[in-house]
Amino acid sequence: MHRNSLYSSLLAGIAASALMPAAVWAQESAAQAATQPAAVAESATEQASQGGLGDIVVTAQRRSESAQRLPLSIEVLSADSLRKAGVSQATDIARIAPGVQIAQGGTATQVYIRGAGTPTTTPLSDPSVSLNLDGVYVARSQSFGGSFFDIERVEVLKGPQGTLYGRNSSGGALNVIPATPKLGERGGYVQLGIQNYSGVSSEAAVNLPISDTIALRASGQIVSRDGYISDGSDDDKHQSARLQLLFKPSDAFSLRLWGSYQHLGGRGPGNVSYNPSASTPLGGPDLPDNEWTSVVPELNKRLALLRAPRRYDSSDSYQNIDAYNLHAQADVNLGFATLTVVPAYQHVSMRAKNYPGIMYSTVSALTDEGQVSKAKSLEARLIDNGGSPLTYTLGLFYFDENQTNASTVDLATVALAYSALLKTKSYAAFGQLSYELFDGFKLIGGLRYTNEKRSIIDGKQFLLPRYPSTACSATVTTPCASSLNINTSLKDDRINYRAGFEYNIAPRSMIYGTVSTGFKSGGQTVADVEPYKAETITAFTAGTKNRFFDGRLQANLELFYWKYNNLQQSLQRLGRNGRSVSTIINAGKATSKGANLDVIAKVTDADTLNFAVEYNKARYGEFIWTAYTTAPSTGCAFSPISGTANYSVDCSGFQMARSPEWTGSAGYTHSFNVGNGGHLDLGANMTFASSRWLHASFVPNAHAGGYALVNLNATYTAPEDRFTVDAFVQNLTKKAVYTGGDQIPAIGGFFAATIAAPRVYGVRLRANF
Repeated sequence: MHRNSLYSSLLAGIAASALMPAAVWAQESAAQAATQPAAVAESATEQASQGGLGDIVVTAQRRSESAQRLPLSIEVLSADSLRKAGVSQATDIARIAPGVQIAQGGTATQVYIRGAGTPTTTPLSDPSVSLNLDGVYVARSQSFGGSFFDIERVEVLKGPQGTLYGRNSSGGALNVIPATPKLGERGGYVQLGIQNYSGVSSEAAVNLPISDTIALRASGQIVSRDGYISDGSDDDKHQSARLQLLFKPSDAFSLRLWGSYQHLGGRGPGNVSYNPSASTPLGGPDLPDNEWTSVVPELNKRLALLRAPRRYDSSDSYQNIDAYNLHAQADVNLGFATLTVVPAYQHVSMRAKNYPGIMYSTVSALTDEGQVSKAKSLEARLIDNGGSPLTYTLGLFYFDENQTNASTVDLATVALAYSALLKTKSYAAFGQLSYELFDGFKLIGGLRYTNEKRSIIDGKQFLLPRYPSTACSATVTTPCASSLNINTSLKDDRINYRAGFEYNIAPRSMIYGTVSTGFKSGGQTVADVEPYKAETITAFTAGTKNRFFDGRLQANLELFYWKYNNLQQSLQRLGRNGRSVSTIINAGKATSKGANLDVIAKVTDADTLNFAVEYNKARYGEFIWTAYTTAPSTGCAFSPISGTANYSVDCSGFQMARSPEWTGSAGYTHSFNVGNGGHLDLGANMTFASSRWLHASFVPNAHAGGYALVNLNATYTAPEDRFTVDAFVQNLTKKAVYTGGDQIPAIGGFFAATIAAPRVYGVRLRANF
């Protein structure tokens, strides 16, 4: 770790706030009268209205607001709902958030919102949905998996967030908001859980008041579960810890320091065979009765047909990921506004060996380093304190990431090796305003300027002599084929905007309409394929949010139309020299249009119904790419390019990958009073999705049918909330839900899929103190 870089980032940010004029320390009376953005973490409680639904306060727009008063599409999952739904990792969120598809691709978390996402797992690519932990942009999704403990809430923002969130949020944002220290409160909890697949979990948190102005919060989690897939892969073995210190000498100033560590181990993600209707070029696989059977035996059959000397053995697959995060948040109330400064540092090291190696291997054959990401960021925001028709958020953002990458990928007869140093620097200035023209009617406007540079320095790609039976007998320094050196950089300047209105047509009803834009920068994956362009999106949204019958019925409706240019898609294909490479290509045009309806009804004080459904017609309007040297394995139309050995592939008109037309959920909860203030909550819910493509190759194997998942839970809460007992069953009918996949051109177009959890059941006991 570069300590000088770390300390300079943290100290510079803290000093920027601490060196403000001393007069602000005397402004306590003004601070008490003003809205406090510094109270962000304390405001996300469900404010119960008498006999009605609770009001959830969020910070999706960098200030504390009711989710029902936000002119945007947002799913909010409280700590209680996360616990009852058994959410322990990002992939679980897809079960309870319509329109969101989340899968694990190798060590990376792949998030899709209404078709916007990136399935690739290489360090050369970035997601289309921004991941944020405690308000800090997460550079590598690998550091996200062990973060779901001691959580206050999760916010899922749908649509481009280019104004306030910036880079890599063209499809939306996923915000995880942990619980924070509280002054003057001593307490915490201990939670233990058991489930099938030999699952054992423990979690604990403690809040300690050190003095009247200082509080400490420490929390941690240990999870150990065997794999869902037959070879032991798709397990969960992780340990996480988080430590926070709050210093608040007055209402005008606060400083919170944060440090966290997580280790993700075990076998890591795995893959299964999937062939619902048609055979691949080498014949259809023999699908087992158990859909969670590893892909490896079937893969070896294919290799035998290719007469390849290599055989895969998944018994030694593993992942070894360590992530360290340090950041601080300083808030200074200036009377008219609050200045927030957030410096952060992230260090992630990754070594993994997941099968089949062609898809997700990141174990190094060159060094012991594997992949390492070191990222630092600094954000400063000035947010008004209210009391005026004009509200504003102004800010500056800086991001700097260095990655070292050394990896090998098995290609049946040889191995492709890759090494590089990758650098990303991003600068941004942003502002978002709203102005109340007359009672209840506001105009909204925002701009963000971004300057971004991405570089690949001393990138090398070459073949290694993996198997003695091959003719290749060279060494790493003298590769089997000439190396492909990659030294390139890409600069991009973008202005994104947001404009619209919101109108409170009644005390508990509003309508809104917005247009917003976002982008994700371009780059280059390997030297023997073309660079890919920046992805841009323009999104039009109109909606209404309502509460009726004294707050007992909530009904929200949103219409959306998203228009993409150069949508980035990932494909495993052959390069110009005939080698199989993982690439990113651009779909020239694509659209996503539809509607979302979300209804919650508190029928009685003891009965709550909820229903949500989303329709999304997502199509590629223009998706044409080049297949080099060999006719591609694809369901798209293709034709030879005159005078070359290449083919033009046209996938225009296809449904966008991982974007089902229909998604939704329905649920019912009844609460029984069990004497002396205790209560028992019984709940059942169902989530569903229609058929979808798992991958942009559009081969028949990549098309998955619809599904419906049924989940049950029972929660007993003791009087005065002393303890709770949760019993749960997830995926009651053991429905096989395929979440993603990839095909391998070098192995006859073989397709391997990722799959969600089978039936899972267990019990959790939580004691509060």
